Amino acid sequence: MILLISSVALGIFLGYFINIPIPENLITILLMILVFSVGVDIGSEEKILLKIKSSLKVIFVQTFLVIIGSLVFGGFVSFFTQLDFKEALGAAAGMGWYSLSGVMISSMYSPFLGAVAFLSNVFREIMGILLIPLYAKFSEHGAIGIAGAPAMDTLLGVVSKSVKKEKILISFGQGVILSILIPVLITLIF
Repeated sequence: MILLISSVALGIFLGYFINIPIPENLITILLMILVFSVGVDIGSEEKILLKIKSSLKVIFVQTFLVIIGSLVFGGFVSFFTQLDFKEALGAAAGMGWYSLSGVMISSMYSPFLGAVAFLSNVFREIMGILLIPLYAKFSEHGAIGIAGAPAMDTLLGVVSKSVKKEKILISFGQGVILSILIPVLITLIF
């Protein structure tokens, strides 16, 4: 975990003080390599199709709980901020997918709320990097839930280092389902 936090801190430091040009597609390529590597690791297991079939119920229940938890607690924020219930709910509906939620909410509702959604979902991902390794010691499913939609891509590496190997499939499944549902949820809210 210290190595992970140090890497992020070093990246922020270098990005701020040294202008290192990063090719436009490098991050996407590295992300695809990460997802491919996890896929190969999952696929190399014996009886993987049986494991996928037996994990479907857990994946759907896990995803449902993440959606409910994110929306309930997101809506709860409206009691402590200037956001009304609909705005707080909409910002929380991004469930960690900051690049999509910020843009969608900006175009559908308001640029201010789009910025709020972007920042809240960036913070969720940062908190995921910090909390997933700690929370996984108490609840692996809870740790996966913290990740939200990035459980299948940017936070998959953190999740795979923090939970048992058989739980990685649940993380990936949660991320896929949330990535399909988030645009629908945001559209329904606004």
